[in-house]
Amino acid sequence: MMAEPLRASDHAFLGMTQSLCPECLEVVPAKILRRDRRVYFRKRCPTHGVREDFVSGDAAWFDRHVGNNIGKTPHRRAVGPRRGCPYDCGLCTEHEQHTCLALLEITSSCNLTCPMCFASSAPGGRHLSLEECRRAIDALVAAEGRPEVLQLSGGEPTIHPALLPIIDYARDQPIDILMINTNGVRLAKDRRLLEELAARRDRLEIYLQMDGFRDEVYRRLRGEDLLETKLAAIEACGEAGLNMTLVATLQAGVNFGAGEVGELIDYASARPWVTGVSFQPATYSGRHFLPAELEMRVTLPDVIHAAERETAGRFRESDFTPLPCAHPNAHAIAYAYRSGGRVTPLARLIDLGEHIDLLSGRITYTRPRAKKLIEEYLSRQCCGPGGCGTSGCDPIDSPPATLGMNLPVLETTPNTDTDLATIGLEFVERAISERLDPCDVFRVTITSFMDAYNFDLRQLMQSCVAFALPTGHLIPFSAYNVLYREGHAPLPPIAPIVDLVPLGSGR
Repeated sequence: MMAEPLRASDHAFLGMTQSLCPECLEVVPAKILRRDRRVYFRKRCPTHGVREDFVSGDAAWFDRHVGNNIGKTPHRRAVGPRRGCPYDCGLCTEHEQHTCLALLEITSSCNLTCPMCFASSAPGGRHLSLEECRRAIDALVAAEGRPEVLQLSGGEPTIHPALLPIIDYARDQPIDILMINTNGVRLAKDRRLLEELAARRDRLEIYLQMDGFRDEVYRRLRGEDLLETKLAAIEACGEAGLNMTLVATLQAGVNFGAGEVGELIDYASARPWVTGVSFQPATYSGRHFLPAELEMRVTLPDVIHAAERETAGRFRESDFTPLPCAHPNAHAIAYAYRSGGRVTPLARLIDLGEHIDLLSGRITYTRPRAKKLIEEYLSRQCCGPGGCGTSGCDPIDSPPATLGMNLPVLETTPNTDTDLATIGLEFVERAISERLDPCDVFRVTITSFMDAYNFDLRQLMQSCVAFALPTGHLIPFSAYNVLYREGHAPLPPIAPIVDLVPLGSGR
């Protein structure tokens, strides 16, 4: 009797990770599977059995560039290893990256009750005291030395009675950029607050929740009609000279799939004071509602494909690269140079893929930092991988016009009024001479935070976004929202100083 032929599996096995059981929030092993170009975690919980959770809409982007970046360690770690990841957050000695962006929730109170809110905020919450805010900021500075971005969040930070003293204290610290993460309700109406913020505009930016251009979207995600309020807040910030980033939460069936991504990119890039737009696929922690099926959830590569499709190629898939300071599944970013009404992605001027390490550990750029970045890039182009000293080329001492000749324009665009070589040369000259303003560089950022369904311990250990707590803890964003915020995991005790000693050091 002839045996039946073996059946082929319906999936490809990509590896293993650890995730969470959505039922009990316990850490469980997870197989990483590819099926029909999509990625799933197959989890096995001792209590709740086997389940599969959809993770990524395009396997080609999943784990792209894994291992290509080397993390930077903070000056200070607050927690030593006890229970293991994700229960030792603080940051612990096992965390593989420093904090590029810290969030300080100065209040749990809000002037909205959004149906989608990872913090479950509502009116009547608690404001942190000024002293509590100072402690959190001091702990961040101790860990980072010179933190890159501190974002005041909530709740709604603009309703905190001590908002301005908190801002002043933060601006007195060596922090590059201070952001206010706001729904814009107060900014749209309170001219006095805008004047106070405008007086502090140096190193201060607004991070405005902006989910689309239909009131129906706001009713679903925010609980009320807010479109006119959002538009008023944006124009008011522009009139006050405040730079801002627009951030959209993307939910399947609400504001994704019908041109919303392209519409927001076009709207933002046409306003010089809007320096970027950030897209965040909805995560399902805190107060939330699920799509009809979890298979419908929006994932990072879905947004990249939508950006190309809905901008008619003004931004393409090839313009995006993983943010190199974090796990590549966490963030993707496209930088663009904005000049003369035209927005040109930098990936069409320089080979970001070959030089992505230059961006590692950085998500914002001051004029000196932009100059240094371009100098390092041009030095590589001029001297090659073997370094300088043999070719007679000195990229740092060369005049800007000569430096521009080393810029490898990766494509040409015939039938346009200005070719890319000219744009590239202009960009380099302005960067080298420190004449790039914030409005000259536009960025599209996609951030894929995690919930219990798509939780990946590998991604968590490289997280560069953390909550700064008055206790001195720095807790990665997704770990805090899923495990710590509502008390499933207790805060681990803080150690005075945790010093990492390499093996074999003799100490």
